[in-house]
Amino acid sequence: MADSRAATELINRISGDLGQASAEQLVAQLAAVGGKPEPVAAVLSLLEELNEVSEKVGRAAVEALPELARRAGLAPVVAWLNLGIVLVESSGASALKYFKESPRMLGVVEQPAARSAILAIGAELAEQDANVTLEYLRTAPLLLDVIPAEQLQPWLEVGVELTQIDVVVGLEYIRQLAAIAPVLPLSEVRGWVGFGMKLIQPNAIGNPDYLGTLEFLRTSPAILGDLEHAALRPKVLSLGAVLAEHSPESAIAWLAEAPALLRALASVEWQLKVVQYGGLIAERDAAATLAYLRRAPEIVAMIGVSPDAGVRFENWFKAGMEVLAYSVEGARAYFGLESQRSLASVEQALSGVPLRQVARTIKLFVQGLCGSDVQIQALPDTVTDIPARATVSADGRIIALPALLRKYQTYDENVRLYLVMAAHEAGHIECGTYRLTLGSLQDVVTAVCDRYGRGAQQPASLAALFRLYPHPRLMQDLWTVLEDARVEAHLQREYPGLQRDLQRVAGEAVTPRDPAHGLTVKELLVDCLLRLSTGESIESAVPRAVQGEVALLWSMCGPVLAPGVSAEEALRLVHAVYVRMEELLAPKAEMIQGDPVQDNPEELGVGPTGSEETGEPYRPMTNWVYRGEMNPEFISRDQAPGQQDMDAEGQAPGERVASGGGGSKEHSGNQKSSGGERHDSMSDVMGGGRALPAVVDELLALPVEERPLGKAAGAKGIRYPEWDVTIQDYRVQWCQVVEQPAESGSDDAVVAALTTHRSAVKSLRRFFESLRPPAFRRTAAQADGEDLDIDALVRRVAEQRAGMEGSDRIYVRHEKKERDVAVAFLVDVSGSTSRQLESGRRVIDIEKESLVLLCEALEAVGDQYAVYAYSGQGRAQVEFSIVKEFDEPLGRATAHRLGGLVPRQQNRDGAAIRHATAKLRACEARTKLLMLVSDGRPLDGDYKDDYSLEDTKAALREARQAGIDPFCVTIDAAADAYLRRMYGDVRFAVIDRVESLPARLPRIYQRLTT
Repeated sequence: MADSRAATELINRISGDLGQASAEQLVAQLAAVGGKPEPVAAVLSLLEELNEVSEKVGRAAVEALPELARRAGLAPVVAWLNLGIVLVESSGASALKYFKESPRMLGVVEQPAARSAILAIGAELAEQDANVTLEYLRTAPLLLDVIPAEQLQPWLEVGVELTQIDVVVGLEYIRQLAAIAPVLPLSEVRGWVGFGMKLIQPNAIGNPDYLGTLEFLRTSPAILGDLEHAALRPKVLSLGAVLAEHSPESAIAWLAEAPALLRALASVEWQLKVVQYGGLIAERDAAATLAYLRRAPEIVAMIGVSPDAGVRFENWFKAGMEVLAYSVEGARAYFGLESQRSLASVEQALSGVPLRQVARTIKLFVQGLCGSDVQIQALPDTVTDIPARATVSADGRIIALPALLRKYQTYDENVRLYLVMAAHEAGHIECGTYRLTLGSLQDVVTAVCDRYGRGAQQPASLAALFRLYPHPRLMQDLWTVLEDARVEAHLQREYPGLQRDLQRVAGEAVTPRDPAHGLTVKELLVDCLLRLSTGESIESAVPRAVQGEVALLWSMCGPVLAPGVSAEEALRLVHAVYVRMEELLAPKAEMIQGDPVQDNPEELGVGPTGSEETGEPYRPMTNWVYRGEMNPEFISRDQAPGQQDMDAEGQAPGERVASGGGGSKEHSGNQKSSGGERHDSMSDVMGGGRALPAVVDELLALPVEERPLGKAAGAKGIRYPEWDVTIQDYRVQWCQVVEQPAESGSDDAVVAALTTHRSAVKSLRRFFESLRPPAFRRTAAQADGEDLDIDALVRRVAEQRAGMEGSDRIYVRHEKKERDVAVAFLVDVSGSTSRQLESGRRVIDIEKESLVLLCEALEAVGDQYAVYAYSGQGRAQVEFSIVKEFDEPLGRATAHRLGGLVPRQQNRDGAAIRHATAKLRACEARTKLLMLVSDGRPLDGDYKDDYSLEDTKAALREARQAGIDPFCVTIDAAADAYLRRMYGDVRFAVIDRVESLPARLPRIYQRLTT
């Protein structure tokens, strides 16, 4: 009876909102649920309780009942309403949202027990925070997939605590629980949250800004999940939290970069060590820590896997911590590998032999072999356990070798490998591999076209000729084997001292392909020929099944080993061997089956392969490590030797990088790696901040020519160091000097200067002509000579008559005497030279007039001279304009470039002085002079005050150490305050009246050179 009365009352209670039929149907479903307490009576009681607190919420609960029944059933209705009552007591708005959204949420959960668990946990949470409860219910279906229901409570308690700090942060934490739970254990979650809370920053009005924290909670789970080893994740977070105390920006950067940086380390042990050591730096400085973390993978890679690798790394790290103890800025530069001290420390930690340690030895060795001036260049990105293959440029002027060799355990063995690799490339230069032209091979081209039905073809390069064969890669491999064999035979014949090293390296390099992995007959034959070319016997190098064929082919190759064989004859022989191999393989084509191989024409740059035509695969051979990589594209139809200096990408030349002492170190341009893929060298233009190229390139750089930039005709980029007085060290590769011809302009200013100062020009020419020494100087009393010295002869006769022996120095010798002077004029054309004088003329106009008169004077005396102008904006763009080079005659082109000088931007004196010094060092002269003409102190953004003065002073000191006499002319009347400090021991002159510069500059030069 009671149940019937409760059912009637419930129908009456809810029919007003749902309608009579729906109410009756709903109550019937409730009665069918059964259980204790009786559901109909319990729902009636709970609805009345809700209504007492809020009629609006009670109505919302009634309206949600049909949806709950449809989606999740009515079994959890009592717990559902009970949770709503707890919520309404805390927040009516939250309760309304709950009754509106919860049927859909519960409907997503399939298991009835899981629904009950969700509601039970929600009821407990609701007593603490309504907002957290609501957010929890929204994410509960996902949470239960990753966190067991019985373990949810402690995870959610963290969210409750966060809402007490900030509701938005607490709710975001709840939203991200499903993402972070698979990544971190519960024990580490508070550390994760703590990291995020340290990213809170004050906003413009001083209130806390949680935007960084919210973004951290949203993005960090995916980042942490990208860390493969779970043990790393809390370490990364711990380090980030320490960083965040000093610099939230650095902490965010570390978290974002951590997966990529740590993946670059070979083992989890190295990863943990690098992160652990980072924590020691983070306690002192965030920027130094970030620099260390970004560079550590490169350092570890360079150290290698030797047994003492850990000790080497620790020594490098300890040296950096010593720097940190007295200079934060110094530590930032050290760990960022921006200072010379840090690179020296890395070099000590290296395993193997860096090229730059032996580059001079190799250069002299190569010059002795081939008799030409060859530059040694480092291949980029070549610090690997398997050495990259050496290359030689098409013009034979550059040999590129791996930046670091550590194939062997000992220093001497690695040096020997360097010498053998260099000798092999020098052999290609001496033997004229790339002096070959296709014009002399027209009969071979015709024969190939006729044999394979190619029609009339005129291939533009040797690679194009290879593409006419059915198997271009096979043809290229045969050419490589026989040309290398020709070169090595020549080296062993002409330089017996190399024979043993070549044979030893070749013997150690033999790694034939395994027939068990599937070889085609062509591949097997080429491998056999390769092994025979290094001196192996047929018995040891050739399987019995093909000994007859290989013996026949190798006998055909014999002439290539004879003295005097040319590159052309070798290529004709390659063609003959290819044709004969085709004939031999016809009956044996199925002898050894190879796995299908998809040819990739880009690997050799020879286009579609013949194997695609025949369906028979051919995999190119892997040459010995000590043999370089040959490029058939270098050989063209009518190319003269040395004509092809560089390709369209500027591949042949490298990029010169100056050393701390003012010299230069190389950076290679694009070269092919051992896999045949081209690697781009460092970006030519450094952006803001402290972007630097790879440490390998920085550390293993060598002297080499400048690299074309492609920005303007003739533009070249050269990087130089810069002295940083704050860290008392050079920042390596810190500035890029962009050298290019000065822009041409009108020569009116030059003509006007010559006209206005016509008499002064004549006077200067006469005066400077008088400084030219006589062609010959008469030297008396010589032991031999062209004429007799009458005075000495008379004296000898008199001495002999007096019984003395007398001197035999009775001749006169006429010795040639010349002035041997080279001078570089470096003129500041920064924006300040636009300053107008009382006469209405600008400073730069006076500078140009002075240079006109000085050029006339120097033409009269016959000294070597060059005129350069400099300006720029920022350390990546120090403009160095060529007005006149040393070997360039004075003429109309010079006049137009001189007339085209205009005030430009700022002046970074140190970089310009270093580049002018490098140019003077390349001059052959007994006396070298650098004259700097400036209108004020150096200024280029942050390059100012003490920093700029000390760097300029260091650059001038480097010039003196290089045997160059610098002299500075300043047209700044107020310069005394800084000149003596900036110029130090270097002589200088201050011209207080700019108008007097044209008259005084030639006189200053005269005093300096006589």
